[in-house]
Amino acid sequence: MNIIELFEELKIDKSNILLFSPEDIIRTEKQINVEKRINPDIDVNVANNLILALKEYRQELYFIVSNRILYNLFSKKNYSRNNFPAPQREYDSEKIQSFVYQFLNDDLVLYFDQHLAQNKFDFISDIFDFKDCFPEDALFQLNKKLNGKIDAILVNISQINLTNLSAIPYAEYRSFYVLLSYFSSIEMDNKIRSLVNIASQRYNANKTSNFYSSCIIAMQGYVAYDSHLTEVLVGNREAVLSNIDGNGSSSSDSGSGMSGKTIFFIILAVLKLIALCAKCSSH
Repeated sequence: MNIIELFEELKIDKSNILLFSPEDIIRTEKQINVEKRINPDIDVNVANNLILALKEYRQELYFIVSNRILYNLFSKKNYSRNNFPAPQREYDSEKIQSFVYQFLNDDLVLYFDQHLAQNKFDFISDIFDFKDCFPEDALFQLNKKLNGKIDAILVNISQINLTNLSAIPYAEYRSFYVLLSYFSSIEMDNKIRSLVNIASQRYNANKTSNFYSSCIIAMQGYVAYDSHLTEVLVGNREAVLSNIDGNGSSSSDSGSGMSGKTIFFIILAVLKLIALCAKCSSH
């Protein structure tokens, strides 16, 4: 249990936190202490931290409990927008980061880990409207684990005889590459380029491969640090989709296995990749 879960259990009025008088805080502190004695599930440290937050970090606490995305995240509930006021447009992200780090960092990291383990990348992306409120430590750990996941894809598909794709099903998930976009960098771009090279080669060798076609289509979700790489990913996706459409609509296209548009995009992608690699090596 964290301070937001305890806040939820005690049914403290969210709307009145900023208006709390010293008497209101004393009354709430007494309520927390009573609950602490009668409910063994309430951790003493969590109870004390909620009291501390009410006394010294009321602005930051109010921001969390009045924000639907953040409140649902930390309370582990799923309340609708109707239960919250309009979100604050202006806030001090550094103060919110510090607050989350002090009171909620472990829960945030656990949230990331659980959804990464289940390959539910969209759940993480859904809360990234408030990425600037998350501590750098938690984001650093998430970035490191995402790098591990793309490394696992590269290791698995680099094998000559690829027989087991069950270890990397997320390679076909667009949501994975969308999440990677939040951490785009030169290093991440290079890993995506390596994946593009291998996936394109394998796809060109066997255009009936559902895995490689899905992978290439999904990769378009990554918005690269280098805009030229983003163009390559978009072009590759169009090439694969064009090939799929061509095979489905024309027997002559099926016989050739590749439409003229597909050839154009694949050649364009290869040329850009060569140029990008040369550019990288020159630096």
